[in-house]
Formats: sequence, C-alpha cells, structure tokens
Amino acid sequence: MQQLIHGLRHQPLSQQLALVATACCLIATLILVAVAAQSTQSIQNTTLTEHASAAVQQLAARAATKLAAADKLGLATELQFYTDQTLFSGALALDVEGMELAVTGAIPADGRAHSKAIMIDGNIAGTVELYLDLSDQNAARETLILGLVALSGLLSAAVYALTRPMGQKLARNISEVVAQLDAISDETSGAINEVHKLQDRVSSLPLDLLRSRETRGQADEHYQDTAILCIALKHLPGYLDTLDEQRLQRYVELLHRMTYGSAGFYGGDLSVIRQFGLAIYFSGEHSVGSAVVRAASCAWLLSRCSGIAEQRQRLSFAPGMAIGVSELGRGDEEDIYPGLYIQAALDDLLALASEDLDAIVLSSRAAEDGGLTARMGIDVIDEKWMALGDISASHLELLERQLLILQRAIFPADEDTPQGLLPF
Repeated sequence: MQQLIHGLRHQPLSQQLALVATACCLIATLILVAVAAQSTQSIQNTTLTEHASAAVQQLAARAATKLAAADKLGLATELQFYTDQTLFSGALALDVEGMELAVTGAIPADGRAHSKAIMIDGNIAGTVELYLDLSDQNAARETLILGLVALSGLLSAAVYALTRPMGQKLARNISEVVAQLDAISDETSGAINEVHKLQDRVSSLPLDLLRSRETRGQADEHYQDTAILCIALKHLPGYLDTLDEQRLQRYVELLHRMTYGSAGFYGGDLSVIRQFGLAIYFSGEHSVGSAVVRAASCAWLLSRCSGIAEQRQRLSFAPGMAIGVSELGRGDEEDIYPGLYIQAALDDLLALASEDLDAIVLSSRAAEDGGLTARMGIDVIDEKWMALGDISASHLELLERQLLILQRAIFPADEDTPQGLLPF
C-alpha cells in the first residue's frame, strides 16, 4: 500500500487528480451498492417470511380438514398445491409423533422450515412445514448487484475522463510558471509531478531577497547610521523641453520602475529630494550585509538597468550616483529632526552625483565600510574622488540573478521585438 501511495505521489498532476477523483467516485458508489444490496435483502426476507407464515397457516387449516377425514391423498394434494408454486421448494406433513404423513417437492438439508401445528377439535394432530425456494430471488438480487457494480465502474471511468483534461489544464499553468523560473535558475529538477517541480524551483530562489519589505514601528528607527544612495537625473532637464508630455511621462515612469525595483531587493526607501534628484535610504539589518553594501548593490543594478533601457528606448537614462553615510535617517511626520539633520548630507551627495564622472562615487566614510571593502573594490579617481570598483565573484553572481529578475519585470518579453527598440 505504501509503495502504491509513493508511486501515486510521483505521477503527473493530471494523473493524480484523475485517479483520486475516480477512486473517490468508485468507493462512494460501491458503498451505495452495498447499502442497496443489504436493504434489498432485508426487505426480501421480511416479505417472504410474512408470505410463508401466511401460507403455512393456510396449509395447516386445509391439512386439518383432510387429516380429520383420514384423506392422506387429499393431504398430499394440498401439499402439492404449494410446491407447485416457484416460491416453495418442498412441503411436509408430520403426525404428533413426528412421523411423516405426506411430503412433496424437495426438502433442503439446511433449509429453514416455516411450520404450523395441525389443530383438530382443539387438539394438535400434527405439523405442516413449508420450505422456501430462494434461488430465483437470490439470482435476481445478484444480477441487480452486478449491474450496479458495472454502473459504478462506468461512472468512475466517466469521472476519470472528465477530470484528467481539467488536471492537464491546471498542470500546464503550473508548468508555465516552472518554465519561467527555469529561465532564471541553472538547476534542473528530476521530478515528474508539476507541483514537485514548482517546489524545487521555488526552493532554489533567494526568497529572503525577494521577500516583501516589512515596516517596523520603532521610535528610534531614524536614529541610526543610514546609507544614502543619491541619484542625480542628469538627462531629465533636457528632456523637459524636447519630449512631448506623453513620452516624458513614460520616461519618468520607467525611471521610477527601475529605481524602485532596484531598491526593493535591499529594503531601500525611495524618496524625491530635489526637482531632479532622488535618494534611497538603507538602514537596519539585512541578510545581504551592511547598509553601504546594499546601497552599492542597488546602484550597480540601477546602472545596468539604465544601460538596457537606453538600448530599448533610444534615450539617455544613466543617472549620476553617489553613496554616503549619515548618522541619522530620513525622519517622518512624527519626528522631523532626523529629516532636518540629513539635508546637509543630501546636498553634498547630490553635488557629488551631479559631477561629470562615469562612476558610482563614494564619500570617504562610505568607502571605509568594512562590508563594502570585503565584497567590492574601491577605485581612487584622484585625491578627491573615490568610486565603486570591481565586485567579488560570489556577490556578482547574486547581482546578475537579481538583474535578470528585474529585467524581466520591467521589460516584458512581448516588448523584446525590433519595434521595441525604436523610439516610436
């Protein structure tokens, strides 16, 4: 039984659903057949018993008349009248000493006798017995049961035929999701069942990095070191006068999606700080590492997404980016002090991001972060500027997987056509 269940678990989903539905239907119908057979047997026994009791009582009265007249031939005739009926197999008349007076038909060895005393003038003169012949009734009942069992099999086959296409449709939907996950994972699953494949694919994803961000209601959440990724939208001022309103809105929307998506992997909070400036704040604990590492990783993703967007839209997206550290966070409506304190750091970082440098610029304090130097190199442009350098192989692999996810989310596959590369 365990081997059967184990084998069923590894069957395709459509096969599982069809077999389970068929088994449930077959079990339910067979239970109904068993109940019907038992009910039929009970009704039959009750009816035949009542009929036999009435018949043997009538036979006893007739036999008393014949026995009183010492007419044994008439007594045999009376017995023969009942055995000629298909319901009775034999009839027997006995005297008071149990000696046989007359017998007709076949007396079964293990048959149940329905007996009645022969009364003459209030005295017992003997006994008559009738034996039922239930062969025809039993045969009819067995035929009925076999027919119901066959009908149960037909109904179960119909349930299998109807359920399997529905299971195949559900399995195709799951297989499509698995195929999408296969495109971003190098691992393969040897499972046959579609649900097992989906479980294998999901378990291979970095779920801790894809988990939705949770807000924390701590009062001191803005009183801790915060990494800031400051973004200068260098090309947006020029497009204000050159692009029509609809295309300008699409341009800003794409900037928003890329920035928000890149920040989402690392729990960053996006905010507009100036007319052409954005800031993403990183604070608190995270499985990837320190706040500066997360800010640098977000900047790397945004720079790569900008390059892809430029190829598709034929517009300039690459922003200027600078990473710094503040002793306080961004603040909120309940406590404006951190927000006021951080403005000076935002001004300095926005000035760095606006410089004509093709690099992700780092403040001196951000460049000293131990988590950053362990995973990413620091390039010294000159005595004043430091920028993000090479990235370690393990962290680069994570970034490339996130970039692939982000690319599929921002640039759907149906846009990957020659027309998608044109500016109109």
